Amino acid sequence: MTWADRLLRLAVGDPKREIAEPLVGIYRRLAAQAERLAADAAQAPTAGAEQELRALAADDAAASAALGQALHERGSPPAASSAPVLNGAARNHWARLVACLETCRETRAQLLRQSPRLLELDPSLDGLLASLLRGLDAEVLALRSLIARADPQALD
Repeated sequence: MTWADRLLRLAVGDPKREIAEPLVGIYRRLAAQAERLAADAAQAPTAGAEQELRALAADDAAASAALGQALHERGSPPAASSAPVLNGAARNHWARLVACLETCRETRAQLLRQSPRLLELDPSLDGLLASLLRGLDAEVLALRSLIARADPQALD
């Protein structure tokens, strides 16, 4: 790396780092959500709810794995961090589902906020980010459906 490259990096920032930080944040959120959905599936009151939650957990795990692979390809593999899976002191199935829905919505909002800058820095992320967004949209719909079946008066 030349001095000119170093000065340019100081002046405009490191694009590699600017790409990696938001992607690592989304990666961690998806991995945590996958663990949380798997834990909630173990506490599900019906076999159907358990099966759907396990499928959602598998989808989130696959999405986080794809994001981890993209980070690895860009030279920024995410550090493995496993946080304890807590159900937020929720005593019932409905409350756990609502917490998962809120987490999914927050992850989706974070992805939408950061996508334009990420695509500006690295246009090759277009397919991955679109796939993640489709997955989160489908997860929101599936969780809303599960919530509606758990308590039909719960949704507005």
